[in-house]
Amino acid sequence: MPPNTPICTPLTLPVWLEILLPLGLWCLAWSLQSQLPLLYATGASIIFFPAGIRTLAVLVFGWRGALGVFAGSSITYLWFFETLYGAERPLTAVLYIALASALPAYLCMRLTLWWADIPNCLSRLTLKHITLIVVTQGLTSATALLSIYLYSGLSPTYADLPPDEALRTWAAIAIGDILGSMLLLYGVAIGAQKWAAQPTLSD
Repeated sequence: MPPNTPICTPLTLPVWLEILLPLGLWCLAWSLQSQLPLLYATGASIIFFPAGIRTLAVLVFGWRGALGVFAGSSITYLWFFETLYGAERPLTAVLYIALASALPAYLCMRLTLWWADIPNCLSRLTLKHITLIVVTQGLTSATALLSIYLYSGLSPTYADLPPDEALRTWAAIAIGDILGSMLLLYGVAIGAQKWAAQPTLSD
């Protein structure tokens, strides 16, 4: 199976919907996230639920899901930073942040499937594989995001940030991504099990 083929699912959707669905879910999760008192610092939450959306997006839709997450991240991060600090902040930095949100998720998923020597099928994924994807996504995304925060000038919060506080912020981003992904994925799994266990008309 070609490496860019999405993981097999019972759904057959047009390409545009496989991009727009993650985009919409990301924006919805971000909107809900903004209502929760979980912010550690600008751009860092101790539990970040949209991280679970990007994990699901790349697992189910492959690169199309990553593209949808990139587009959704561009929209939400641009709105977030413009709201706080004004429209003069560089658009390129926001796009870099969106790329740091989407690309690690897709690459970590692909590398995990390659390392575990499993085909592109959700039925072959185990809890170990999903946990590995989530943890590596969280670590790589946190590293990329903090680097952008520190060197882009996007937020005054990160100007001349002491090394110890930078390390704590990195840990907050990584842990927030990992916890948000695992909680959302567990919630989806539990909901899917309950839905599958419901009796049908034929029963």
